[in-house]
Amino acid sequence: MPLSPLLLTVVLACSPVPPEFARDPEGRATDGQRVAQAPSKRRQVVAILPDRTTGRDWGLRYLRDAVQDLNRELPDAVFCVGDLVQGYSRDHAHVIGERKAFLDLASRLRAPFYPTPGNHDLVSGKRSGADRSFADEYRAMFGPLYYSVELELASFVILNTEDGEGKIEPGFSDGQVAWLAKILAELEARGKPIILLFHRPLWDHKPTRWDERVQPLLVKHGVDYVIAGHYHALQMLPPKDGIPFLLLGTCGGAIDQHPLAGQLQHISFVVIDESGSVQPYHQIAGCTLPADWITQADQALAYKLKSSRDVVAIRGAVADPLGEPSSGSVELTLRNPLDREIAVDLRAATAPAAWEVVDREDFGAGPVELVRAWTSRTAFDIFNPATTDLATPFELGFEPAAFTLPAGGAQTVVVTARSRPQVRPVEPPPFELVARYRDSRGRDVPVVLRQRVPIARRPAVAASSRDATSYSIAVWNWSEYDTSERNSSVLFVRGSGADAGGSVLDIELDAPEDLVLSPDATPTDARSAIDDPLGDAVRVVVGDGPQAREFLVTFAADGPSPVVRALSPDRKRLERTEDVSATLSLGSKGWRLHLGLRAGALPSGAELDGLPVNVGVADNDETYHTQWRWLAPRSEPARLRVAP
Repeated sequence: MPLSPLLLTVVLACSPVPPEFARDPEGRATDGQRVAQAPSKRRQVVAILPDRTTGRDWGLRYLRDAVQDLNRELPDAVFCVGDLVQGYSRDHAHVIGERKAFLDLASRLRAPFYPTPGNHDLVSGKRSGADRSFADEYRAMFGPLYYSVELELASFVILNTEDGEGKIEPGFSDGQVAWLAKILAELEARGKPIILLFHRPLWDHKPTRWDERVQPLLVKHGVDYVIAGHYHALQMLPPKDGIPFLLLGTCGGAIDQHPLAGQLQHISFVVIDESGSVQPYHQIAGCTLPADWITQADQALAYKLKSSRDVVAIRGAVADPLGEPSSGSVELTLRNPLDREIAVDLRAATAPAAWEVVDREDFGAGPVELVRAWTSRTAFDIFNPATTDLATPFELGFEPAAFTLPAGGAQTVVVTARSRPQVRPVEPPPFELVARYRDSRGRDVPVVLRQRVPIARRPAVAASSRDATSYSIAVWNWSEYDTSERNSSVLFVRGSGADAGGSVLDIELDAPEDLVLSPDATPTDARSAIDDPLGDAVRVVVGDGPQAREFLVTFAADGPSPVVRALSPDRKRLERTEDVSATLSLGSKGWRLHLGLRAGALPSGAELDGLPVNVGVADNDETYHTQWRWLAPRSEPARLRVAP
């Protein structure tokens, strides 16, 4: 009798992906298993704070960010590589204030903190190596100038790089080197990884005679890692005698170059496991976020602005500039659905730029403080060149272009659009509406509502396809789900003649795809079949208002061959029709659909000239994720022009 899957226990260690679940005789994982993961290797995570040398208050923000990060990540210990203050001042009281400011932030850490001295911490304002007053003060406020720390899985040795034979200047004194030899021997006996931390990279300092006095000790006693700072530039050095050397950047220190030049505000971590592995990594300061960084109430404000159907309404369309200049306007009405004021800016769409995130919080003492600032590349990620023409020939204007809108208020904006004559049809000109509000924490939240100006398209009905103008099947209403494939195109040709039982209008549609997807099943209700077809589909709407006729073209699996159905007058059923013929041809660059509309496809009494027409294409490929694109905006269907 097989075991019940509810009682089956699978023990997993470092599992393959997916885990090796228990399976039935057909090789399918049984449902309801109880999975127990084997204990992981013990490990310790140690954080290291880089330099904070600026002497300016703005640098403290990065340290505060780092402390918040560390209190969320909870490392086993926090170290640093020195230069905790600017120092170097003759105003001793000022330096004491700098030390207290650092210690105030460090005291908020929820992990033990082990400091390391740097030159800015020890050198006095007199710049005299004989003046030990700043070093003595450091020892009183922070701790010893060199010492060791024994964690469960690793040993750390903190050195003083400003120990020039009794003077506060670069170097290791003989006394400190002798201590180093002794402590390394003792720590080696522990059998745990040994990591050296100090400020100035003295291996670059000739008077130190690193290769003669220090490096042999590291090799002899099996030091695993050497980490320093001072240069304000993150960099991994080539290993020396198999020992990795690492220089950290800054966490509040002065930098002036791009992060890829090694200059960034960061925290470093070292992960040590029970096998003796030592793996450092880095994290941008301030990149962790509290669980309540965005509350449901605050997110609901953004969602309401973005998703309410009546927030933005556009009425009208501008003339198509094909062959003649276009100058016109549309009306945009913006309604504020929020319970607070919004500030609005309108602008023509430009190349995407990173969004700056400026996050402020009130810590309950003093004014609201900036706690983190970073950038989001979302605007780059979602930009779709296949659907948005940033090089539009239209020049857009907005009146007014900026305003505030009270809670529940509305504002009408006149959007003007002007273009020189064009030799081919153009895409709808894009623009952006940015609505800003203050959330519950007083942060400025921008919501970008991307829009497109409707164009009143007037396609000509040509005598032949060779003479016809090809119009794109475009995206008129912005969606982040639009695919990046190129637009299909459509043209209109006089039919073969209704008197002979032929067509009155031929539509030729080209899709730049080599795949025609036929559905495995057809939705049973008309609304689903039209709005969300399971395969590639084409919709043709002829006329407008209650008399409009709508047709859906899908593709049967045999061939594939096109199947045309008409939407019933009550819009509840799809019916077979003889009013539209369809022929599909496949090519190396895509597929072409030829549709012949007979007289019965037109609303009763309708003429071709001025006839409202719209054509939509859903190219689902293998995704079954429907996005319709259209010849014209749904609110302003194209109207055919028939030459006399």
